[in-house]
Amino acid sequence: MRQLLRRVAAAGVATAAAGVVTVVVPAQTAQAATTTHCPTSTSIALLPAGSGYLFPNLFASASACGFTDGGTPYHFTVGTATSNAQTPTGPHTYVVDDLSVVCSTVTVNGDSLFASGCRPG
Repeated sequence: MRQLLRRVAAAGVATAAAGVVTVVVPAQTAQAATTTHCPTSTSIALLPAGSGYLFPNLFASASACGFTDGGTPYHFTVGTATSNAQTPTGPHTYVVDDLSVVCSTVTVNGDSLFASGCRPG
């Protein structure tokens, strides 16, 4: 009988210990971000070597984009993006539909939005 009591007691301790196990998972840190769609934008690219990214910056209407600053990074999609590029052979205009970029900074002055530090997104 004594052995039976020990087994029952041991089983009760194991069951109690199993009920106390807690799993701790660290929470993911929230990252601020701004995602905006603009119908149109204009960029200026200086390409002295004749190559580089055509959309290093964006000029657009803040109200047309519905821009609300939610913090970096700034994700832009643009319906029709125009880049005025200065290359060794002279100025060239490039037009791209459905451009997607990620920019590091945005400045808004009135209704003028200027994004810089842009790269393909």
